[in-house]
Amino acid sequence: MKFIIIGAGLGGLSAALCFARRGHEVLILERNPALTPRGGAINIRPGASRVMREWDLEADLAKISEQTPNFLLRRMDTGDISMGSAAVDISTFPDWGTFRQDVVQLLYRKALDKGVRINFGSTVSNVCEDAEGASVSLDNGALEKADVVVVADGIRSRLRSKILPGGPEATDPAISRVTFYGFQVPADDLRSHPGTSRLMDQVSGNCWLGKGAFVITRFNSRLQRVGFLFGVESETDQKSLWEEHGDINYVRERFAGSTCSELDVALSLATECDRWKLAEMPDLPRWSSDGGRILLLGDSAHGMHPNAAQGYSQIVEDIAVLDFLISHHSEKNKGLPLGHAQMQSVSQAWQAIRKPRVERIKAYSRWNTDLFLGKGAPTPGSQPAQHSLKSMKNVQPDINANFQSSRFLKWALDHDAVDEAKRFVKKLEPKL
Repeated sequence: MKFIIIGAGLGGLSAALCFARRGHEVLILERNPALTPRGGAINIRPGASRVMREWDLEADLAKISEQTPNFLLRRMDTGDISMGSAAVDISTFPDWGTFRQDVVQLLYRKALDKGVRINFGSTVSNVCEDAEGASVSLDNGALEKADVVVVADGIRSRLRSKILPGGPEATDPAISRVTFYGFQVPADDLRSHPGTSRLMDQVSGNCWLGKGAFVITRFNSRLQRVGFLFGVESETDQKSLWEEHGDINYVRERFAGSTCSELDVALSLATECDRWKLAEMPDLPRWSSDGGRILLLGDSAHGMHPNAAQGYSQIVEDIAVLDFLISHHSEKNKGLPLGHAQMQSVSQAWQAIRKPRVERIKAYSRWNTDLFLGKGAPTPGSQPAQHSLKSMKNVQPDINANFQSSRFLKWALDHDAVDEAKRFVKKLEPKL
């Protein structure tokens, strides 16, 4: 089968690699003139790392990633841990922390190795489908045809409204008042200043909680970098959701007098930052065209707040389930390209499996944003908490459990998306 993927970001490159590994013909259309590997720290949760192991990426990811043993809540003003226990033994698969630009570069190299074609400077003006396949129209008048088109052009997708009913207003993202200011600092620069050890004496994710603001940090010992995200709830003059050049002086002024020594030093060392507004997609009625040949992937379908560190991992799970369903139907079709009815069946099953999970994770991410801002949740106490570790090895996962419960956390992190898809198909097919 031939796949056209619109967008060469994390989602588009991941999908391209997955489908190319299956022997499909894959073309990526990217409107930027070159790869743009930008952004801050990301997690690859166990549900995604088990998939990426199947893609033969585990050894490469281990070179640029740090296993994240847990996530710690701290007081922003003192740096003291403010949570009583941290979860461990959640999964036998790694929970990797790394940086977006490094993963993009890795996926790009691997996709090219598998024969993926990437056309940069290609702006898509329209997508459509018929009973025979799908087609993509470019601004230069060219027309590309495929069996499946995957739209991975981000939360501000220009193509989403051409696929879904209701026009752009019905499918626009909800933009929050929270802005992240992100930068990275070499670990050696931090070590040259006293009072910065807590940034690098462990590789857990850390969230430093204040009043109406918070900071997320992560140390990567393999890359010897510390990533920082300073979150502020306020209005800005941003023209787009993500901007390469934020105002580092504003960040220094906003956090002056409210941060502990580690964060003060980091702000003094930073020379620049990017900034991005937190936004999320509403729960869309569907992620596909009527005929199922044009599919929304990732942020274009279910962009979410980053405060559960699940955005990319959910994309990987989406791809794995879609890949399984297409492969399953292809086997039944004796390897021939899937017809109109079969692609409809694939897309409907894909959404039935994935939408409930993604929408629950998305709500959890939004809940965490409120938690970090101190809304509806207890603020850090004045005394350091007695920190302990809680094993999750024998906890039973539960999608409907309270967000603060061990059962929900187990379900959120240690999920086998392909196994869920297999069980869905097994249950459904006897009825067909």
